[in-house]
Amino acid sequence: MDRVLHNRGRVHPETEKKVRRVLKELNYRTNIFAKHLKMGRVFNFSVLMPRPQQDSYYWLLPYRGIQKAQEELQSHKVRVNFFFFDRYDEKSVLNTGRRLLRTNPDGVLAAPVLPEGFNRFMADLPSELPLVFFDSYLPGVKPLAFIGQDAVRSGLLASRLMCQTVHRGDGLVAVIKILPEDYHIAGRIEGFLQGSRDWSGLRTETLDLVGSWTAAETARYLEAFYRKHRDLAGIFVTNAMTHKVAEWWKGNSGKDKIILIGYDPIPKNVALLKVGAIDFLISQQSERQGYEGIYALFRRVVLGEEVRNKIMTQIDIITADNVDYYQS
Repeated sequence: MDRVLHNRGRVHPETEKKVRRVLKELNYRTNIFAKHLKMGRVFNFSVLMPRPQQDSYYWLLPYRGIQKAQEELQSHKVRVNFFFFDRYDEKSVLNTGRRLLRTNPDGVLAAPVLPEGFNRFMADLPSELPLVFFDSYLPGVKPLAFIGQDAVRSGLLASRLMCQTVHRGDGLVAVIKILPEDYHIAGRIEGFLQGSRDWSGLRTETLDLVGSWTAAETARYLEAFYRKHRDLAGIFVTNAMTHKVAEWWKGNSGKDKIILIGYDPIPKNVALLKVGAIDFLISQQSERQGYEGIYALFRRVVLGEEVRNKIMTQIDIITADNVDYYQS
């Protein structure tokens, strides 16, 4: 059998025919992983993502998932190298990406949250290098796999929650667009505005907030907006900056209650959810995204298996009542 599998010759044609028929019936496949293990091969996967502390430490969530996958796969000779870029600097993506490519990785896991920088990086990326996207995506680019949430449906869900608590005529709903904008943030806004029109006719206005602003800068901007819109009844925040909005509203006594919906169970958001300053958080299973990303590369590169081109994560609603039991 060994001679047939490895085409080493010196096998009678009839014998080879019988062996190959049996192999086909048994659906036999060469154990690629065992072969690599015997050779002592080490697989280096590189991760291109924002610095973990940016966006209110949101990126620490997928980072933890990636670390967990790496720990589980250490015995399989998988090593993960992190390359962090500045979330608010397109050039940082390109420079960090080029540094990554100089290490000749076996696969890349990336969060393409700055489209311009990533499109330039993609021009340098070898076509045969396995690439997995998580968190966001790039239109027109077909990676090995995308792992993330359906952004439009996520926005639709947020809209349904808002429509059930803020009714037509109750006041204005502000939609916070975070800058710099990427495609999954735009998808959330699209879904929210579509749902607001279709289901209840809520009055909405979109505000641009820079994601790197401090809580104080955010508060000054929102206060100026509120002075013009005293009928503000709800706010939809499209990323983990939810706590900055909640802190501004909570710190101003005398204001009427507003419905605040945002994203991601980072510690500051969870604390404000528990005291009622945030009404709903939507989780995109960020830890799982990072975890699944490394495993997608492992299955394709190490095991030689096919990988689903889309791995969609759940759209979870977190409230003060279930947050203590929530696990990504």
